[in-house]
Amino acid sequence: MKKIFCGVTLILLIVAAGIKCVAQDNGKSLIKQVVKENQEAVNAIAMYPTETRKIIFEAAEYPEVIAKLNGMQKNSQNAFENLISSLSKEEQEKIWDMTRYDGLISDLTANQNNSEVEFNTILGNYSEEIHKTAIEEQKDNYELLVRIDKINKNYNSDFELLLKDYPPQTIEAFREIIKMPEVLDILFDHMQYTVVIGDYYKKNPEKVLHKTDSLNKVLIKKNTQEADDWKQSINDNPKAQAEYTEAAQEYARDNGYQPDDYKAPLTQDVADYNTYPYSWWFGYPSWYPYDYWVPYPYWYDWGFYFGPGGRIVFFGLPSEYFMEWFFYYPEHFSRYAELSDHYYNYYDRHRGSRNNNSISHSVNDWRDRNKDIITADWDKDKSNRIQRFKEFGNMEKDRRVYNAKNPKQPIAQTEYLQKEQKKYPIISADVSKRQLIQKDSKTPPVPESRSEPVKKPPVVIPDHYKVTGQGQLNIEESKPVLQESIKVNPIPVKTETPKRPDNVTPQQRNPNPVKQPENFNQIREAQQYHQNTWQQIQQQPVRQPQQQNVAPPPRQQENRQAPQPIKQNAPAPSNNKRK
Repeated sequence: MKKIFCGVTLILLIVAAGIKCVAQDNGKSLIKQVVKENQEAVNAIAMYPTETRKIIFEAAEYPEVIAKLNGMQKNSQNAFENLISSLSKEEQEKIWDMTRYDGLISDLTANQNNSEVEFNTILGNYSEEIHKTAIEEQKDNYELLVRIDKINKNYNSDFELLLKDYPPQTIEAFREIIKMPEVLDILFDHMQYTVVIGDYYKKNPEKVLHKTDSLNKVLIKKNTQEADDWKQSINDNPKAQAEYTEAAQEYARDNGYQPDDYKAPLTQDVADYNTYPYSWWFGYPSWYPYDYWVPYPYWYDWGFYFGPGGRIVFFGLPSEYFMEWFFYYPEHFSRYAELSDHYYNYYDRHRGSRNNNSISHSVNDWRDRNKDIITADWDKDKSNRIQRFKEFGNMEKDRRVYNAKNPKQPIAQTEYLQKEQKKYPIISADVSKRQLIQKDSKTPPVPESRSEPVKKPPVVIPDHYKVTGQGQLNIEESKPVLQESIKVNPIPVKTETPKRPDNVTPQQRNPNPVKQPENFNQIREAQQYHQNTWQQIQQQPVRQPQQQNVAPPPRQQENRQAPQPIKQNAPAPSNNKRK
């Protein structure tokens, strides 16, 4: 294993050195080329606040460390998955959730025989939403937690050993960046950009920060304008807004939330909601097909929440997860036809943002998957578009039922329309005009292969975020609701993992650490931008252009060929699907 690791590392260093040499010879042209080829990574990093970008660029100066950290992460997560593999999926999610709170498992396993007062003191240092899970798992799986804590300590020790010969500011940068695992993913997945920008930053940090500051302003302004347009348009369309709130609640139910959660009006203190990413060493639940480092509550995916009095507080666009869920199920188009049409109108105004705007991306992707059905009439005849959505949703529901009953002879969209023209008169007429449906003609059937959207574990919402004395929000009785003026992403989501000082007992740790002077609104925007862009990029290699009438196959993540850390008795490579 050591030989393989050293060999791969040597190759990486040779490639990095070669890139640096070329950069020195022809720096400007190379940087332009690399930026163009890695534009999604450039934009994603530029979205972060200045102080965060300084940490990112400092780490980028040492790409060999990033490569080694990626290999170490794969090993540590594999060891962790092996430990908890015998547990039920529900129990595994609980253990994974506990790893998000730095020091929690270590504190719980320090003494199995803590008194009730001591145990409550330990829990008092951690967020309220994890208390119940911590109590249950300390009681039921104490020995397992001890072994998990040992893995964590071993890899933290290896991490410090890896960095011991680097400059102090570099060590501190990497200590901070492993608290932002989604950023490490970007840097590793775009290694050429990481090498070039790290070298450029080392030579001229002020210029790199200036250029990314300028890009940051452009992207933030664009996001603000698009969010303003979304809020204004949804306010001007009460029917679409009513369907939006109904769809949002259905999404929450599908992801395991109870009505007591998503119907409870939230206090203004929700702006101080803390969320912590999954541990870099243990990763996120292994069955997720794409990045899910930072778990957010349901309202993050909605793009709004119900404030005191049932007022809708908008803070941005619905997330990519929400939009993927909406566009996967055909019944949504018929059930929420007004909202579907509203999405389409918004997309029409922002087609240039289809690579990173969640709504524009989802509508554009849906159109690509259904090119045989979505004709130019959808754009030209806007007055009948709502009815078109209803017919499309009903047609796809019926076709899925037919194909489920006839798995050996599945039928494609155009062929099904030819058989059932009377049931869907408008879209049948659209396609007929384009002469795609002709007598006795058949489109070769293609099996349905798009995977169902992943269900994310619900995030426990502490009671102190809920408005007391109001009970559940009755959505029907509260219509029409009042909307607060939009603030682009006003929820300052904290994605930090509190530092755990050495040689400090649980009783000494400050349960209310001083908030970092960080722009957490920008961090949320950066994470969502990367999420939208990353999912759009991931679809490209698997999409089959010739199969235009069927959704693309499920997005699978590649198993990285990463260098392995210098570690004795390293576990076998993981089958985890992380990028």
